[in-house]
Amino acid sequence: MPDANAREGRHALSFAGNGTLRAGVARSLITPPLGSPLTGFADRGDATGCHDELTATALVLESGQLRVAIVACDLLYIRGGAELKQAISAATGIPAERVLLTASHTHYGPALDSDSETAAALVPADKRPLVAGYRANLVHTLAGLVAAACQRLADATIGWAQGSAFIGINRREKLPDGSIILGNNPDGPCDRRVLVTRIDRADGQPLAVLLNTACHAVSLGSDCTEITADFPGVARELIERETGATCLFLQGAAGNINPTLMGWDWTYARRLGLSLGAEGARLFWTAQPESSHRLSFAGQTVPLPPLLPASLDEANALVAGLQAELAGTLGDHSLGRTWTQWRLTRASRAADALSGAGPPVPLVPAELAAVRLGEQLAMITSPGEVFTELGQAIVAQSGYGGTIFGGYTNEAIGYVPTPSAYAEGGYEVTHSCYVASQAAGLLETSSAELLDALT
Repeated sequence: MPDANAREGRHALSFAGNGTLRAGVARSLITPPLGSPLTGFADRGDATGCHDELTATALVLESGQLRVAIVACDLLYIRGGAELKQAISAATGIPAERVLLTASHTHYGPALDSDSETAAALVPADKRPLVAGYRANLVHTLAGLVAAACQRLADATIGWAQGSAFIGINRREKLPDGSIILGNNPDGPCDRRVLVTRIDRADGQPLAVLLNTACHAVSLGSDCTEITADFPGVARELIERETGATCLFLQGAAGNINPTLMGWDWTYARRLGLSLGAEGARLFWTAQPESSHRLSFAGQTVPLPPLLPASLDEANALVAGLQAELAGTLGDHSLGRTWTQWRLTRASRAADALSGAGPPVPLVPAELAAVRLGEQLAMITSPGEVFTELGQAIVAQSGYGGTIFGGYTNEAIGYVPTPSAYAEGGYEVTHSCYVASQAAGLLETSSAELLDALT
């Protein structure tokens, strides 16, 4: 049931706590079995080894009757999050909309789909039982994890500090012919902010830390077939060793940001992670607890328009091009046969919708959430791989001194590019984008409204 002090406006629900701030944290391993299909790059195959364990870490915050859970997972995405959130809600009593499931976006972890249309396209049939078993176990693991964090709730204080790290670079490189490739664009926008939230017990002992920055977790490149949390895991380990606090990594608006180092060289993940972790540890020790212990939550689901070709002729041309790719007439231009087949399926569906031969392409629901953490700190989360410019614009409009932007949260909806990127093209638009160019503006406006709705 909604809290007594809930208010509704512009389709957003807002809740405010009215008691002492309490916090609890817990962690569990979520490493998949060797042989599990890896996800994050097309046609890469199965996990051949485990370099380091994957984890899920839960932080539960409470004030009065309001509880919010943040669950940070070493996963590429959170797809089918409703099932996971409902299981957590059933185990803890926390309403599902106040459970924030967020992924680090490591490209060296397991697939989560076993029977969806996406799984049918990208996961080999003989591997789907293994994926289904992993997911079933994950449901119980995350529910128990958040329940454990609830059992450890204790009076707490919150502080924050902001700095920067130089581990990322804009990846949309423009070639002389005007085409966009996945490369390096040092002159392109790149949000280098590092925002650290420090949570202490009432006696001043470190309890938890939220580490927020924006950079794709792909430092090992596409050849790596070992399970790893990548550089976020290295940063997390350093911060925990130096502070004694349990660290949750919150990936930011990293849609068009790659690491400055990429290749199957384990020193790359360490160099990036140690740089980020050192900045995080520095910021942790400079963060001072706020006098205010306010906690509030606001959330809404925004329907985003689907991405469609501009005309039926364009749709038919796209279908023909992808059919040619599958037939091999375009040689090495294919990113991977199964991925191309999935793109063809989507293009054919769009062509059918535009011609009237098939149903309309549905809207894409985007579950947004905002949390106020004290007087001058807030967090806004969004699903999808949001471009760095959009994340920066949302933070710039925030009325808070510190604003965490958390992407890859609650669901997987593909890339959310800026409107100008659609005309430029490039992988983010042509391969894994499901929303139209108006989506960025809708997310920006809705995020600002949610931040304003916090009390």
